[in-house]
Amino acid sequence: MEGAVIFGLGLLAAGLFFCWLAWSLRKYRDGGSISLLEAAILKATGEEPLPRTKFDSWLHDFQMVMFALFGVLLVAVSVYGLFEEAGLT
Repeated sequence: MEGAVIFGLGLLAAGLFFCWLAWSLRKYRDGGSISLLEAAILKATGEEPLPRTKFDSWLHDFQMVMFALFGVLLVAVSVYGLFEEAGLT
């Protein structure tokens, strides 16, 4: 029983993390931000960032949607599993 509860709490934490990532990606939909790794590489080489393409925008939106879907799915499965372990269903 303890292992199932710990697993359920781990899934819940992962799901909430994915939902938080989806929410934070939603804030940066304008494409004006770059990742920390990209910024470090550009700083080391002294280059300017390339302009965003339509494919970059599509990948950003796709990543945001996937984070939201998997986050909600993991939260739902973990809550159901925790309720099942508690005997509430």
